[in-house]
Amino acid sequence: MIKAVLFDFSSTLIDSPAWMALEIRTLPRDAFELLVADGHIAPLGAEELGQAESIFHQARELANATERETSHADNLSSMVAALGLQDQVSQVLVEQTVATLHRRCLPKVTLVTGAAETLTALQAHDYRISIISNAAYSPFLTWTLERFELLHLFEKIVVSADVGVRKPGLDIFRMTLDQLELEPADVVYVGDDFQKDVAAPKQLGMRAIWFRPDGAAPPPEGQAAADAAVSELVQIPDRVDRWSNSRS
Repeated sequence: MIKAVLFDFSSTLIDSPAWMALEIRTLPRDAFELLVADGHIAPLGAEELGQAESIFHQARELANATERETSHADNLSSMVAALGLQDQVSQVLVEQTVATLHRRCLPKVTLVTGAAETLTALQAHDYRISIISNAAYSPFLTWTLERFELLHLFEKIVVSADVGVRKPGLDIFRMTLDQLELEPADVVYVGDDFQKDVAAPKQLGMRAIWFRPDGAAPPPEGQAAADAAVSELVQIPDRVDRWSNSRS
């Protein structure tokens, strides 16, 4: 019997190009522009900004390669230290800057079509609902779900920045199952990225639903197929009900 449905966050439940850009690309420029605008530091030269961007992109590449996560606060602290700006930019200011940049993204977030209806239906059918997300700043997920009045539906929100590991590594899935006291066979995982959201959870024995709203490319040869693929989130509750009511 299926007891829980776990979701990816970005591009599965919400869409936010501005947030994704901040996550993977624009943090250095955005952060130092804000620090300059607020009078904390002098404007950076092109070489200094390039150094900061290099540090950030190397950190993101290392996180992807090792499946070990670092937070945006850690990333910005490293850039500040490398540029010798610790006297002007305290750790408290680092945290405030990261928070401000993420709050600026909130008005531009949209729910994926059918997300609210799907989550409400799953809760009505007594499934436990949680999130596992690769993200470098976890409060953004909470703020977003609060904005759309969906936070109360989630039992756990497990974010890579908080636990130090990221998908497609299996540790973040194992941690979540342990916290929820669930076996893999009790769980369905839903996400849009085949490697992170289908191949990885299936290695642990979970069922996986591949969310393919735009007809994503087929999985690589030799990879285990998703247990189901859907083009709309509202198709998920019926699929989960059928599995839950089946003996197979």
